[in-house]
Amino acid sequence: MKNTKYFPFERNNYFYGKLLSVDDFRLEQKYGNDKRRMLNRFLYGTGVVAGMNVVGVDDSTVLVESGLALDDYGREIVIDEPVARKLQMLDGFSDYEEDRNTGYLYLCVEYEEEEIQPVHSISNSGRKGDVFYNKIREGYRLYLTRNEPEPEYLSGRSLSENTQVVFWDKGIRVSQSMPKFARGKDQVELRLQIENMGQQERFAFSYELDLKCLTYEGQNRMRVSFDELLVEKAGRYTVSYRLDTLGVAGTQGLATLVEDSFILRIGQNQTVEKAKGSSSVGIGTLDEKEAVRNSYYEMGMDQILKDNGCQNLYLAKISLLRAGDSVVINEIEKMPFRQYVAGSYLEDSLIRMLERDRIRKGGYEAASGETGTPQGKEVSGIGIAEGVEEIELGAGSGKGKKLFSREISHGLGIGRTTVILGLEADSPKEEYFGTAGIFGDVDPKVELAAKTDAQRGTFVIGVRIIASTPQERIRVHWTALRDRREIFSEQKEQRIFIRPNVLNLHTRESYYLEAVCSNMSETGIVWKVKDNGGTIESNGMYTAPNAAGVYEVTAVSEAYPEVRASIFVIVRE
Repeated sequence: MKNTKYFPFERNNYFYGKLLSVDDFRLEQKYGNDKRRMLNRFLYGTGVVAGMNVVGVDDSTVLVESGLALDDYGREIVIDEPVARKLQMLDGFSDYEEDRNTGYLYLCVEYEEEEIQPVHSISNSGRKGDVFYNKIREGYRLYLTRNEPEPEYLSGRSLSENTQVVFWDKGIRVSQSMPKFARGKDQVELRLQIENMGQQERFAFSYELDLKCLTYEGQNRMRVSFDELLVEKAGRYTVSYRLDTLGVAGTQGLATLVEDSFILRIGQNQTVEKAKGSSSVGIGTLDEKEAVRNSYYEMGMDQILKDNGCQNLYLAKISLLRAGDSVVINEIEKMPFRQYVAGSYLEDSLIRMLERDRIRKGGYEAASGETGTPQGKEVSGIGIAEGVEEIELGAGSGKGKKLFSREISHGLGIGRTTVILGLEADSPKEEYFGTAGIFGDVDPKVELAAKTDAQRGTFVIGVRIIASTPQERIRVHWTALRDRREIFSEQKEQRIFIRPNVLNLHTRESYYLEAVCSNMSETGIVWKVKDNGGTIESNGMYTAPNAAGVYEVTAVSEAYPEVRASIFVIVRE
């Protein structure tokens, strides 16, 4: 099954008396494989799903741990047990020659098939003595390469950014990238990625860019620069600049390298190097995420399935050193191009983390009425949110007057919440909780209270003026508290589920309904049918009535009568 084409989709049409040949059985396998691999390619992408970590065993041997990956054609690559290999024994090592630009190799993995279990055919179609193979084993091949991937093939990066290598020589590579889309008058990030790929001496460079429909500090020309002496020594560096876009939708912002402006300094030697490149950004009316989404869905399937051959799947970048006639491993960088596929376990974990952060840091509305930055935090399992609310008292507020704030969202989610209120006094500049009059002559003299709404996750502050005051407004500091154990308890809500949730029957036909109780110690159920819609026994056996129609069947908990569930039964003649 070495085919790399999904289409056309054809499957066997079976009928009694059909003569099945080898081609029919091959088609059966191809149809299932092609459908699965197409879904892998379009829904998940290319990369490592789990495992396949690379570690050094000794100076010349690497160990690849077991794991799963998907290649560019959606084929599954499985390393079922850890495998150790000497670099010299891998394909691609013999082509390696160390020079100023290449002191490293990439370890890659690809899908491979192997015919196993040789047998002799008893068919007359084969020549006497011909050997065939009983099975095909799906496997993998590890190999080494110096070639690097094109940026557009890395994890869908081409959907959101434009990247181009502007300089690559003397063991130094400089790439320049910008977002693919931006909204007019928004800022965009111009990012330089600098890689030291074997240069031993400290280096620095600078070059100029001509800007079109973009400005930097109000100018349409800018100089970018980098000096390795000013940063901690590493193999990869990033420099970013913020550019302003002109507010003209439908234009293309460009940052183009000016010819003969690339100045490189290595040690004490300075040279003018050949370099070129241009980064672009589409300026429109949509924000970046919406523009990327629209671009993807407008893309033809043939653009996604570009027939450029299967791209390499890079597991590690291995830096090498010469030791006489031999080569030793200096350093191993795992997954240098971040070719990962997020599996369901990881996605579920990330979603739960986002939900947890949302509950803990839920936003609140600031005094101005605009949504403020979430002020949530967690102390010993308690969720905390806080803010300040200004309440207008009006001119000449008199004794006994009651005032109320707007409805405030505390951001801790729905459920019971405790709200603590503090009055900010002008003179002295202090905050009072409870009855401020205990501390002497405090103005204004007011009482504060909070009314919470557990169903909406909000509260309202109430104010009663104890003594007349000339002040026209007060500032109230609030703190909302919620016990995380209560949130967890609420998630264990008692519920009943009826299976199936919709039922289609003919008149007088019977069907067994199942009631599933969630978070209930007592699981006794009372069944009910409305409007003479048939009968149901205590075990859930429902019998439709003689007349067609739509009828409601209800399951009620015996121990918790408030807990119930209903389904609708569609009865036809």
